[in-house]
Amino acid sequence: MSRETPLPKTAILKDIAERAGVDASTVSRVLRGDMRKPAKPETRDRILAVARDLEYRPNSIARSLRTRRREAIGLVIPDAANPGFARIFKGVQAATAEAGWHVIVVEGGSSAPSGPGWDRLIHEGRVDGVLVLVASIRDTLVRNIARSGFPIVLVNRRSTGVPGSVVVDDAWGAEVAVEHLASLGHRKIAHIAGPSTLDTGRRRLAGYNAALKKRKFVQSPKWVAETDYSEAGGAAAARTLLKQSARDRPTAVYVASFMSGVGAMQVFKDAGLRIPEDISVVVSDELPLAAHTDPPLTSINMALTRMGEVATHMLLGAVAGEPVTDIILPDAPQLIVRGSTAPPPSA
Repeated sequence: MSRETPLPKTAILKDIAERAGVDASTVSRVLRGDMRKPAKPETRDRILAVARDLEYRPNSIARSLRTRRREAIGLVIPDAANPGFARIFKGVQAATAEAGWHVIVVEGGSSAPSGPGWDRLIHEGRVDGVLVLVASIRDTLVRNIARSGFPIVLVNRRSTGVPGSVVVDDAWGAEVAVEHLASLGHRKIAHIAGPSTLDTGRRRLAGYNAALKKRKFVQSPKWVAETDYSEAGGAAAARTLLKQSARDRPTAVYVASFMSGVGAMQVFKDAGLRIPEDISVVVSDELPLAAHTDPPLTSINMALTRMGEVATHMLLGAVAGEPVTDIILPDAPQLIVRGSTAPPPSA
């Protein structure tokens, strides 16, 4: 009769403390992200390295009973079909995994299925805090949640009267896009803008306007079409743009989101326009998929993963009783040039 292979010994805090040469209480504070009595950076790095080496897995059930926490946060995204949110989730997942917490992802945008709202995560006590990517500029729901004292941090959004947000410098990214088109010789540059109810849409529009003003280019209202961040929305905006500017068509367009850009390009093709020979297209939000569109899309790469990570650390701090703040990441936008942009057609 064969003997059963014994299960490997599970590492505990005491094991990590002995290997790292510190007290078990120090290990506990570091692993749960408690910054009220922070360890030295070299001590923290040593503890985390030992924890990884020993393949430490926290006993979340025992810990949640002791702290009365779920050790889970909610992540509310606008549209599960939009691949752009995967980069933000990657940062959120990295930060929660380091802290030994979990993430519950729910769809809370206009495309979400009807039924109970995402705030049920809070009312049902399923999470200790929530990251929200769906807040509008004047959002009653998030404002009420923030006023209740429940830990909430807005990601890629800001909302009036709601403290605690982490965003990238979208205005700067828009300026980089317009400057790229201007450097190619374009003077008639349109913009398919995001919703005016979202501050991301407003900030990208502000960057577009600032770049045109800096270059002293014509700022024509008929060259701006507002839409949501979807493929269908981009297509509708492109049709509006072509109709409004039929007699004075722009030679380039900056699109506020990747999915909107995909929809807009198809409309331009259906109208008989060649990309980039007749019209150049550059989009916000770099995705690996951009290299495989037809033609490959020139894009603006923003620090979306780091944004998710920074926001998660802020939220975990808020759960521990720390104040939240509003952060604009200083990371410079990166222009990724592909086949969708070229000099304008000659007269």
